[in-house]
Amino acid sequence: MNRLILLVVALLLILPTPSHGEGAGILLTEEVQLKLGDAFMAEGEYYRAITEYKKLIILFPASRRVEDAGFRIAMAYYRGEEYEAAVRAFAAFQVNHPGSGYAPQAGYYEGMSHLGLNRPEKAENSFSRVVATYPDSDSGRRALLGNSLIRFDRKDTAGCRQQLERYLADYPGDERAHNVSEAISLLDRNREPPQKSPLTAGLLSALIPGSGHIYAGHYGDGITSFFLNGLFIAGTVMSVKQENYAVAGLVGTIGLPFYIGTIHGAANAANRYNLGIRKDLRGQLSVMLDIQF
Repeated sequence: MNRLILLVVALLLILPTPSHGEGAGILLTEEVQLKLGDAFMAEGEYYRAITEYKKLIILFPASRRVEDAGFRIAMAYYRGEEYEAAVRAFAAFQVNHPGSGYAPQAGYYEGMSHLGLNRPEKAENSFSRVVATYPDSDSGRRALLGNSLIRFDRKDTAGCRQQLERYLADYPGDERAHNVSEAISLLDRNREPPQKSPLTAGLLSALIPGSGHIYAGHYGDGITSFFLNGLFIAGTVMSVKQENYAVAGLVGTIGLPFYIGTIHGAANAANRYNLGIRKDLRGQLSVMLDIQF
């Protein structure tokens, strides 16, 4: 809020001072109104920023700053993670200001807003429109990279690589070209990433409880499962040897779900291992391409 207070004070100092015969007050212009909205935006008070931008549109409908306010309203919704409202605002902006310099960004952030709502198909459509309509803009280039990550998330590694190759073909001299080349190399090196078989993990734990977890890299869980199941098995066997069948049945009944759970847990551990490998790869791609979602 300190910056906001300073801005208001500065506006009071630079605005014309009314004469003694005039009523005291601030001369409100579209520039002042826009700066008020910007100040709230900078402080992260997005709803108050939206209110100030909307005031500008209402008070100065013929101003050239209406376009600025409209785009900033959409960005305030986006930064405030109100993605549904952001989608509507960015779409409306593109309809109302088709020739605006903000139009490529509006299309790109419309796609990002769809991703915030977990709508990758709609995000891809928005990105594709930006790429087709504004191919030479920075937003068009970023949209193409965004589509590559959407393809990767869809487990379409070939499609991801295709989008990256298109980037290199369309923008060979771009500053991101080197990183895009590195991303393609990373995909090639991980074409067949190490995998753990859930079936193998389950069978191992069925034979030796806990061994499936160890196979999947979950050593702590494996050791715990081994000892816990070992105790139940040992207790059941000892009770049978002592002909205490009631206790053997009770211990075995209690231990059986743990044994079955160990088998399922080992299979799930293998699946988590595989997902972790892909998640790490996705994170590296995101950093290389400087696209975060």
